[in-house]
Amino acid sequence: MAGVDLLATAMNGGNAAFIADLYAKWVGEPGSVDPDFASLFAALNDEAKSVLTDAMGASWAPRPIGFEAPPPPAVLPAKSAAAPTGNDRAATLDSVRALMLIRAYRVRGHLEADLDPLKLKQPGHHDELDPASYGFGPADMDR
Repeated sequence: MAGVDLLATAMNGGNAAFIADLYAKWVGEPGSVDPDFASLFAALNDEAKSVLTDAMGASWAPRPIGFEAPPPPAVLPAKSAAAPTGNDRAATLDSVRALMLIRAYRVRGHLEADLDPLKLKQPGHHDELDPASYGFGPADMDR
């Protein structure tokens, strides 16, 4: 336990990079460091990756000279996607058409607004604001 406290006090300022470098060497080859440090590192009982990551500091901080990051995890091969079915294609097409209709109302919806309280001018019909022009019928209104 005293060894762990010694390490906690040694991990400050310029010593932190030195201790982290020694630990990285010890992880690769336990006999390559002084036996006192080897027993100290063995008493830590931590995973090498977590200790090295903690010793390196924040991920956005500049890296100390001579200290390498742990290798990135292996990337698993992606599974091939299943071929889209007819239902998927129809649902995608309906979604795109609905988005087009929403966009039309955002841009031109004011043209069909009832802004004339005296009814002096009747608003005209605009095909872009008609759901039928996007392939939607009365049966599609409750979906």
